Amino acid sequence: MGKTGILGGTFNPVHNGHLRHAVEVAEALGLERVVLMPCATPPHKESAGLLPFDLRVELLCAAVRGVSFLGVETLEGELEGPSYTWRTLVEWGKRHKGEPLPYFMMGAEAFAALDTWKRGLELPKFAHLVMVPRNGDDGSVFHESIRSFWPGSLPLVVDVPLGRETVALAGGGECTFLPVPRLDISSTFIRTRWRVGRSLAGLLPEAELAVLESHAAEVSSCWATARVR
Repeated sequence: MGKTGILGGTFNPVHNGHLRHAVEVAEALGLERVVLMPCATPPHKESAGLLPFDLRVELLCAAVRGVSFLGVETLEGELEGPSYTWRTLVEWGKRHKGEPLPYFMMGAEAFAALDTWKRGLELPKFAHLVMVPRNGDDGSVFHESIRSFWPGSLPLVVDVPLGRETVALAGGGECTFLPVPRLDISSTFIRTRWRVGRSLAGLLPEAELAVLESHAAEVSSCWATARVR
């Protein structure tokens, strides 16, 4: 089995920004596949306005259809209680013994808040962390977080033209800073447009849009309770 990437999130709903993110990271790191893993019970977010897990999975399956190296992983839906990332990655390791550690993708905000996550600073034991910054981020969040969380860490690989950097973390594990092109789309933006009847063409795959429309009443009822941020 080759290298696997994991892109987690609530995916409420998944959109083309998520998909392009997965593709860019897969190509940059030479991953064989990337699985999109929906969070079942987010410990850090409100549940109001969150589509049911099974519907989000259905939307994800429709969205990745036709992209051979993208898949959907429902592991968090099989575990009871809050969807803590450390527990998910421990369970992943049990189910994929003998395979290389997965590459777990994170945004800059989540990476900088790892010390507030349940056992967040232990995650490098179970996965290579990949921090994908927002456009224009020079790596300051990455470096400040590394110095704060794992003092004494050392650079392993620095690719100046690409801005990529991999660090060997003090205490074990690796973390990579990986700038890649990103589409400026958010799930909040999509939910807002859905509520006011605007077109979602170009924001998510047509197959996924068809699933949304087939569940229009349920989606509208659920997203009516979502906070606008």
